[in-house]
Amino acid sequence: MIRYPSLLLALATITTALMAGLFYAFSVSINLAFRHLPDTQYILAMQEINKAIVNPLFLFGFLGSPLFLSLAALAYRKQPRSPKFAWIFAALVVFIVGSFGVTIVGNIPLNKQLEGFSLQGSSVEQAKVMRGVFAESWNNWHTVRTICSVCSLVLLVIGCLRKD
Repeated sequence: MIRYPSLLLALATITTALMAGLFYAFSVSINLAFRHLPDTQYILAMQEINKAIVNPLFLFGFLGSPLFLSLAALAYRKQPRSPKFAWIFAALVVFIVGSFGVTIVGNIPLNKQLEGFSLQGSSVEQAKVMRGVFAESWNNWHTVRTICSVCSLVLLVIGCLRKD
């Protein structure tokens, strides 16, 4: 029989893995491919991704991970001397600050800025400037959240492997 804390830990691990996988895949494929796109195509592609990604499946992982991490940390904190708690709590802090927090304060404001840029009627030079303003900062923030998501997942896996 699955215990409530174990279920929360499983859900935290699954949702964190989903986010780490999404960010990792974007880093090792889409970002690499987008380097070769002309500025206008890059901007249009990023604008379309930013619209498409806000959907229930993405939100399950994006909002579910900090929720289930928090609930799992609380559940294992209540268990006296739980060897899992420290690993889960570390995963929670790393994810909340380095992935969720970075997305909120770094990537989303840049996405909003890009959303407000209209390719209709803008020059090639304006598109180049916009890409310059957006891409480097966005990719730097994205790298941070990718590394932190993967680190959080590793911490959770270690926590999962610890005996109760």
